[in-house]
Amino acid sequence: MNLDPQSFFSFPLDEFQLDAIKHLEDGKSVVVCAPTGSGKTVVAEYAVEIALLSNKRCFYTTPLKALSNQKLFDLRKKFGDDRVGLLTGDVSFNREAQIVVMTTEVFRNMLYGTVFGDVRDNLRDVASVILDECHYMNDTERGTVWEESIIYAPEDIQLVALSATVANADDLTTWIDETHGATELVSSDFRPVPLRFYYFGDRQIFPLLSPGGGINKVVKERFGKSRRYSQKEMRDARNRQGKAFNHPGDVLATLSAKDMLPSIFFLFSRRGCEEQMKQSKGIPLLSKAEMDELKVCVDELTAGNPNLKNHPHMPYLLEGMAVHHAGMLPSWKGVVEKLFQKGLLKVVFATETLAAGINMPARSCVISSLTKRADEGRRSLTASEFLQMSGRAGRRGMDDVGHVIVLHSMFEIADDAAKLATAKSDPLSSRFTPSYGMVLNLLERHSMTECQELIERSFGQFIVNKQLEPLQFHRIACEKELERLANPLCPGEIGDLDLYQKKLSSARAGHKQIRQMNKIPSNKVPDLQQAIEGINARIKEDLAQANSMPCHGCPVQDPCSKKGHRIENLEKRIKDIDRRVARETAKYWRTFSALSKILTSKGYLDPDTHKPTHKGRMTAAIRGSNELFLVEVLLSGLLDNLDIVELATVINVLVQEEGRGNQDMAKRRISGTVEMVLNEVTVIAKRLIKTQRDHDIDIPVHFARHFAPFIEMWANGATWKQIQLASPFDDGDIVRAIRRTLDLARQFARVKGLRPELIARLEDVERAINRDEVLEDV
Repeated sequence: MNLDPQSFFSFPLDEFQLDAIKHLEDGKSVVVCAPTGSGKTVVAEYAVEIALLSNKRCFYTTPLKALSNQKLFDLRKKFGDDRVGLLTGDVSFNREAQIVVMTTEVFRNMLYGTVFGDVRDNLRDVASVILDECHYMNDTERGTVWEESIIYAPEDIQLVALSATVANADDLTTWIDETHGATELVSSDFRPVPLRFYYFGDRQIFPLLSPGGGINKVVKERFGKSRRYSQKEMRDARNRQGKAFNHPGDVLATLSAKDMLPSIFFLFSRRGCEEQMKQSKGIPLLSKAEMDELKVCVDELTAGNPNLKNHPHMPYLLEGMAVHHAGMLPSWKGVVEKLFQKGLLKVVFATETLAAGINMPARSCVISSLTKRADEGRRSLTASEFLQMSGRAGRRGMDDVGHVIVLHSMFEIADDAAKLATAKSDPLSSRFTPSYGMVLNLLERHSMTECQELIERSFGQFIVNKQLEPLQFHRIACEKELERLANPLCPGEIGDLDLYQKKLSSARAGHKQIRQMNKIPSNKVPDLQQAIEGINARIKEDLAQANSMPCHGCPVQDPCSKKGHRIENLEKRIKDIDRRVARETAKYWRTFSALSKILTSKGYLDPDTHKPTHKGRMTAAIRGSNELFLVEVLLSGLLDNLDIVELATVINVLVQEEGRGNQDMAKRRISGTVEMVLNEVTVIAKRLIKTQRDHDIDIPVHFARHFAPFIEMWANGATWKQIQLASPFDDGDIVRAIRRTLDLARQFARVKGLRPELIARLEDVERAINRDEVLEDV
């Protein structure tokens, strides 16, 4: 196919885009690594064009439903509504279209062929798959999905992996090349809108970097010193406005004066976002015309939804500011996103989730701190986290430069900001994790031997093998040295130096023993002299044997002895290397094998054929943190006689994790029937945990009741206002809890072999809870 790439676009293409397009035209897969906003999407759109011109299909995968919805809008606008479909876990339309947008999980599930039908039907006429935001492979919980998708994708499908800049893009490319097929890397550091970094302190803004790239001397002198503070000093300082943190009013006034708005103000807690927005109220951000336009747009976006019209943040929104974090009501977040994209909001106070979320570029980004709270306490930002947030600054076609402002804190030094601003991105790591679902789905179509080959093709194993390469080279060097040392040094008859030395050592030990025995009075030990004579006889025998050996008097005895010790050390080193290599290279397969043994012991795998039984095929259709636990509960009969409300409540408990709820929730009452069921669920969980421990498996068995009372209320028909008044949780958390309940109820309803009555009640659960604020916009 002889095409002119430029003819498909109304703007001149950059060199890296043309390079990537050339590889696609050559039939190769491609990895495109470039900064946010550099135009990676052009490569994806060209892959779509090639598929359409060939009368083939193209899948476009994204890591988030919100991104899928946005990409659906973009692709429909470019290629027409009839050519683009959407497929998520709960929404499907026009799925036979030439272009289908989906989350990466949906694509992975297609490859398993359990939920969406036969794999061959799923992938019929698919020429290419775009893996957008491929750097999500680093995500602790979900990164394994990208690896599985690449491993299991048919080799005749072109992969277009789009990633932010990562340190080891060449490793990713080599792995895809070896695992999937011919793949080329195209990388670029070019940003069409360059970034400038600043440091804000003492109500002033300074360039962070010097022209040479190091820290600005003025910044270093004023903000480069730090000291250790006690926990009390830190708490007191954080509670005193303006001491530990800069007042947002000062920051916004400066940005406004320097024409650096709109801005995304990144903070690392929901509470921090809310507080900073409240402190900013009254700061003039909008012109009269902008305020009028904003009011019209807000009225349109909130029409018919009292939860939006009466939202407590509405007064701030009308002043041109908003909050954006995971705890916000999704429909309200949608309003914020639309208004910001229209340029009607001048500042959004957001957690870092926005940096990895939908397309909301700004003229500037404010990074409030260089540290964040983590499970292990406070830690410094990684280079990738800093770059991800910074990348939101600068709008292509609108801004000549993007501004990144780091705020001074008494607990941090400016040098750290300069280091992060000039740091290279972090490398991709592997999150590949064998699960019960993976075992069952692979064994449905592959033998154990074939499964082992697939498991050993993971990016995790690729990285391990690369790390082991120096050891392998060292082993080869040891073997070569052993070969050289194999030639004897003996000038005459070849002797056994090891045996010769053992005889001499035995004789020396005998002499030492006699000296010690001679110190003992003869009257204290009967037959002492006889024992000494026996030892003397043995000494004479050892010496006679040693003296008769070829090694006795040999002129090369000393170098020969050293050679023997060297051989012994080399052989030990080779054994150590072999043990480590065996341990590291079999890590993922050991987990896979252990999971298969657990499944066999519980009747989910046939012990002879290693194929899934009926129970195993039911489990293969489920997605969760521990699929076996979910199906053990499903098949226990505990759900069979529950009414709709009780069923919704129990299902919600099954999808929650401990440690994420309010402690007071444990005291809130739920129905007695649900309480009894949950007691039995605890028994099932403890039994499975013991089985896993016996097989050295540590897959979490999560369930928690902190949202249960509110799911009961919602399933009983409560209004959203009633839920808000009763619950201490953020709106977004409640919506997410209900949607996760909805997702598992749908999964259970699709499981083949359930009683029709239970399936009917599961469908009733969906109708009862999928309403109002829980409904997802498409």
